[in-house]
Amino acid sequence: MVKPIQLFSALVCCCLFLGGCGPASQPAATEKEAPPAVAAPAAPPAINADSEMLFQQGLAAYNQFHYDQAIALYDKALAADSKNYKALSGKGIALVMQGNGSNDNEVKQSIACVRQALQIAPEYVPAYYDLALALKIDKQYDEAIAWFQKVIAKEPDNTWSYYGIATIYGDQGKAKEAVSYLKQAVALDPENVRQAAQNQSHFDKIRSDPEFKKLIIQ
Repeated sequence: MVKPIQLFSALVCCCLFLGGCGPASQPAATEKEAPPAVAAPAAPPAINADSEMLFQQGLAAYNQFHYDQAIALYDKALAADSKNYKALSGKGIALVMQGNGSNDNEVKQSIACVRQALQIAPEYVPAYYDLALALKIDKQYDEAIAWFQKVIAKEPDNTWSYYGIATIYGDQGKAKEAVSYLKQAVALDPENVRQAAQNQSHFDKIRSDPEFKKLIIQ
């Protein structure tokens, strides 16, 4: 899971001043204002070593689909350091995955946890993905796509953000858009993306689409 790039344009002010009467009067030279100072993104707060260790244990449990265990470890990590943005984001996505979106309260809590992580560390890209996924499960599709796009802007080779957008369009029956993003995901990880697309119900509405079949059914 988951290098910010911001463009700033300089403001140029041209001021002409007319002097007194007579031939000696000349317009003053155009002046350029210096571009405004660019503040570097604030570094996230350092994480307590014990809290970081507990986060890593929680992440390992999450990756093995042990969501209850992951949440318990993330809670311990947060008890050791309430500003552990990694644990907040991790707990958020583990909550929503635990019930697969079936519990509305857990989904709302999940989104709140990840948003809190981003308040602490706005440049923490894994939280972009976690928030996108939680929003997708909550059927807030437009905002979910926007956050997946933010991941892609930072990490253009993030396979599962392209795939995540494709699943949204698949659920909506928008074959053209789904296939467009699937192509980008397949280019990065052909075997795993094709296997996921063949097995997941997100694409049931577009399985008969010729372009989908050509791309996914090998």
